[in-house]
Amino acid sequence: MHMTGNIIMLFITFVGCEKVFKSVPVVVKTYENDTVLLPCYIDDSEAKLRVRWYKNKELLGDSEVPHHLMPPRTRMYSNFSLQIEQLNEKDTADYTCEVIRQEPWGPIRQTHTIEVQYSPTIKTIPEEGFVEVRKGDYVDIGCETTGTPQPIVDWSKNGEPMALLEHRSRIRFRAEHRLLAGVYECTANNGVGDPIKAAIRVVIHDAPVVTTDRSFVHTAVGLRAVLTAKLEFAVPPAKTAWFRDGRTVKLDDRVVMMVQDNLHQLIFRTVRKSDLGNFTFRAENKLGMADVSFKLTGVPNVASFKVDSSLNKPTPVTFTLFWEVDSYSSIIEYNLWLRPYYGRLSTIEPDAFTTNAPANLWSKIVVPGDSSDGPIHSASYMVRGLTPSTVYEAIVTSRNRFGWSKPSAVLHFATEPGFDRTLPSYEETDITPTLEEPQKEEAFNITKAHIFERLDDTSNAARQSATAILLGSILFYFLMR
Repeated sequence: MHMTGNIIMLFITFVGCEKVFKSVPVVVKTYENDTVLLPCYIDDSEAKLRVRWYKNKELLGDSEVPHHLMPPRTRMYSNFSLQIEQLNEKDTADYTCEVIRQEPWGPIRQTHTIEVQYSPTIKTIPEEGFVEVRKGDYVDIGCETTGTPQPIVDWSKNGEPMALLEHRSRIRFRAEHRLLAGVYECTANNGVGDPIKAAIRVVIHDAPVVTTDRSFVHTAVGLRAVLTAKLEFAVPPAKTAWFRDGRTVKLDDRVVMMVQDNLHQLIFRTVRKSDLGNFTFRAENKLGMADVSFKLTGVPNVASFKVDSSLNKPTPVTFTLFWEVDSYSSIIEYNLWLRPYYGRLSTIEPDAFTTNAPANLWSKIVVPGDSSDGPIHSASYMVRGLTPSTVYEAIVTSRNRFGWSKPSAVLHFATEPGFDRTLPSYEETDITPTLEEPQKEEAFNITKAHIFERLDDTSNAARQSATAILLGSILFYFLMR
């Protein structure tokens, strides 16, 4: 019987609520400086009611206490609705209309919500926007944001978007490499106003890194020459110096040092023969040292094959090669190195052909130089006694009075099909001569020039085999005439 009484009382209370409030709870999403009117429409036809308004739990006003001062920008009308003017972000809250009824009825409440939408703000972590760590330490950076709706944060590094798995306000990583240093920028956007950005500069201390575009510098006595090194990185700043054979280079009016941004240059205004040799640029800080080596020399630059279908004119047994080389001194001679590449007779099965990579058996042809002082020297040579329908590769080196140059890029070329039907044919497919670029030198911390070892490392037996091949080709040529 007691339980039934409770159920009836709850039902009566619910009915009472429905009779009192004519308005419904609302969520108002608005912007700064707007005005909002919150309803509290009640049925007070039977009895005079008392209404109070709360902001969250803070009392704003009471209808029966007229001397209670409402907060600035806030007023309650005679129909008990609440008006708030010139809204700002602090006005975002729950606003409750409480109706106090006579006994035995208790108070009833209706709550509305105001969300003042405003553009984001950002506060960087650390606040000064600068982080400095040693290599291997952890970096912890972030961007605290405010705004309604809650802003979404995206990150970029040095202007490039970062591919993160999720939007996050903080980033933590280990400074394992100097390339992780840079300017990290966070962008907050919530669709209200323009996105806002903030930057944090991350500096990672590490040993210097130096590079050069040219470690082999060709020159001649009486000319101007420049050795250029790039100091790519040095935090903390590095001490720099130029050395020759382990000793600091002596500077004077003829040999000067120039620094512009990260470029360090050693300039020879007039080269003397005594200047030719090996030089080193070195950068050092408390975390390490790096250097890059140069060779100032009079030997020729690397030759370059010229590919021109109107000039090369292949036949089944011949091919004409053209090349150019820079040298301030006259070229004494060239070494032209050749070998079949694929589509050649197999040494294991004489009647079969192979496409396997060739053994390191180069045939050397000595080509006379010229008497020109250059600086550009042109040369050509018709190679005879070749095999029809065969792809060859060629390289060339040049010698002047200072020595031999480095080898050229590899040129691939093909002879035309012959009349011997036992030889394979490329079925009217033209094979255009192509240059295979040599491997690039290491871009930084070069300690010595790369040496072309393939020719020097050829065994005596290989040299004899190469000579035999060359003699056989020449004999074949004379027999065919």
